[in-house]
This record gives sequence, C-alpha cells and structure tokens, in this order.
Amino acid sequence: MMFRKPNKTETIYLVVVILFYLTGILYVYAQDLSFGALFKYGLLQPKGVTGEEARLVDIETPLSWNLALVLWFVFIKGVAVLVELFQYWVVGMFIAAALVVFVPWEKIKKRMGYGGWGATFAATTAGAVIPICSCGIVPVLAGMVEAGIPLGPTLAFLISAPMVNVAAVFITAGILGWPLALGRLLGTYFIAIGVGAIVSYWQRKERFLRRFVRLALTPNLSPDVQKFAFKVGMALSRNPRKLPTEKLAPGEEEKLFLLAEAGILDRDRNGLWFLPETGKVSGDATGACFVLPTGDAALHFAQRMKKLVATAWDLFLQLNYYLVLAVVMAGAIKVLIPTKVVVNLVGGENLNSVVVAAFIAVLAYVCTYVEIPTAMALISKGMGEGATLAYLLGGPGLSLPSIVMLSGVLRWRLLALYIGLSFVGCIIAGYVFNLFF
Repeated sequence: MMFRKPNKTETIYLVVVILFYLTGILYVYAQDLSFGALFKYGLLQPKGVTGEEARLVDIETPLSWNLALVLWFVFIKGVAVLVELFQYWVVGMFIAAALVVFVPWEKIKKRMGYGGWGATFAATTAGAVIPICSCGIVPVLAGMVEAGIPLGPTLAFLISAPMVNVAAVFITAGILGWPLALGRLLGTYFIAIGVGAIVSYWQRKERFLRRFVRLALTPNLSPDVQKFAFKVGMALSRNPRKLPTEKLAPGEEEKLFLLAEAGILDRDRNGLWFLPETGKVSGDATGACFVLPTGDAALHFAQRMKKLVATAWDLFLQLNYYLVLAVVMAGAIKVLIPTKVVVNLVGGENLNSVVVAAFIAVLAYVCTYVEIPTAMALISKGMGEGATLAYLLGGPGLSLPSIVMLSGVLRWRLLALYIGLSFVGCIIAGYVFNLFF
C-alpha cells in the first residue's frame, strides 16, 4: 500500500500544521509556562495553577489598538489550541481509518439500512459511553460514514459524544448537581435522536452519499462489488464522462445505486451517471478515479495495517486545511471573546437568557469538560439553570471552530441542518428544564 503524495495545497497546510505545533511547544518553553495546561486544555498558563481554575486561566491579552500585537495573540492562542487537540485529532484519524479498512461496508449497509430509531438510539448511547471529545470526533465521523454507518446514527453519535458522556455526567452532577446532570443526559438524547431520525429520512430519500459528504475514502467492499465499481469507474473516466444506465451497466441499476450509496457514483437530473469530484487531485483527471476500489478485500492482516496507516494519512491530508482554519478561529475567539467576557454577557434568570446562552455557546470556544467550570462562573453571575443547561449542551459540540472542522466532512445543506436542529434543541431543553426546576 503506497502512501499518497500530497498535492501542492495539501503540502502547504501540512507544513503549516507542523510549524504551528512546534511554535506552541517552543513558546511555552521560552515563557516558562505550564506544559500540562497546554496539552490538557490548550491554555497558555503560568505554572502552579491548580483546581478548577487550571481549566480556565489563560495569559491575559493586552488591550491595545496595536493590530500586530492583537494578531500575534490570535496566532499564539490558536497555536495552543492546535497543540491541545492535535493528539485527539491523530487518534481520531486512526480510528476512522480502522473503521474504513476493517468494517465490511456491505454488511453494515445490509444490517443498518438508512438507520432508524433503534440504530439512532444505539449510536447515541455509544456516544454517551465512549469518551471522544469534540476535538477528535470529526475524523471519527468521516470513518463511520465511509464504513457504511448511516448518516442519521452517525450524526447522533457526533452529537452525544461531546455533549455528554459518563465522565461529563458525573462531573456535572458533582459540581452543578444531579438535576442539571440529568437534564444534560436527557437533553442530549432528545437532540441526538431527533436529528438522527430526520437525517435518516433524508438519506433514505436522497440515497447519493456524495450529496451529503465531502470526503472520499475507499469503502471496504466485497470483491464482486469492487470489480463492478472499477469497471464502471474506468468507463466513466473516458469521454463522455456521463452515461445513462443502459450504456453504463444495462439491467444493473440497483448495483449502480449501491455504488452511489457508497459514495463512488452520482447521477445528474438527466439520469446520467458520473464520478463525483473529490478535490484530491489537480488537472483534468477525475478525482473519484483515485478512490475506486482496486480489489484488495482479501488483504492479509499486515497488509491491512499498512492500508490503515495509508488511509489515516490520506484523511489527515484532506482535513488539514479545516484544522488550521479552526484553530485560527479559536485563537481569535479567545482574544476577542475571552471567558471573562462570556461570563459577563450571560446572566439573569429571565427565560430569554436560554437563547442568549445557546448563542454564546456557539460563539465561544469550549473544549470538553471546560464547559463545567465556565458554567459555574456563569451561575455565580446569576445565570438561570435552564440557560446553564443550554450552555452545557451547546458549548462542547456547537462552537464555531467545531463547525469549521465539520465543514471539511459534511456538505453545507447537511451541516446547516445539523447546526439548526441542534441549536433549537438546546433552546428547547433549556426552556423545558426551567418549567420543572
């Protein structure tokens, strides 16, 4: 299994990621700051800070009209975020690659179909049990989709993993009380299952995976389907590059739809089949040809492990741009909307503060488990419990940097649906909580 050579753009972002990471390490060393705070929370923090404060304390950004100074702090705080999330990012890449390489796509497809209530509930529970933070969930999401897990259950997992897990529930209960912990758990299930059911219905109606997902990885198909896919792909790589069913594969339209559901084919409004562009190559070659199965279903374990590493590398190259953009945005948020500003903006027991809290949760950058001490500070300023619940639900999964990273996997229609439904779900959960407590 050969490693794919990055194109010029991918090379640039690979170098940027490396430089960002090294800059963060060198800055903390030069300034004699805490490496523990850097790797745990992405904070540039003096040494010796302990307790819950260790999750929040960051070096102050000097108030200045000096644009160069402000941009420097945006950069260095964004770099700190990259160092913190990079370890989870890499682990997520390997989990995603393992799903793609070892999980048989057709068996998953046959068993789960387009999802459903049972599959969505199971995926939500898996997210609640498996402690994957919002930093590492994005590549895992890509691997789940390419492994054949339907979009509905996949998005349910995406929602539940950062919003709530066993550790988060007990930490919330211990610090904020069991009513908020229970509200967080039930609110997450409500949002995840609702989003999963709607997306499952949409995928069942649409069928074509590349209309939902940007990334392109080779799914683990059976040898017969691989041969059919390669034959079809070669036919469509020539001119004309769009063909009707009767010329491409007479009498085998369902097999063509199977490839469409695997993300290998698409079809236009005139009923002509074509290979979707993946953006992985430049020039006049069709990108999708480079993700066609080539008959490797019978690989030995050692060969599969090589393919796993190559797949993780491929995924890493595809997502680096979104990683860089997300951490720069996180740095800007930390400088322009620091935690102290967030605490001062959200307060009061008025029901309308539920909406404000959900909105602030989207604007702020909150890594998993940091939302709890932040919520404590917000409560001390007078924020109502319903607003606190909305913040706890929205903070870990709906922050702008997380949305940016998700845009590297999901197309805008699906991403907008996910954001909109999750945001509304946070607000509903907050209002309902206020009715009972």
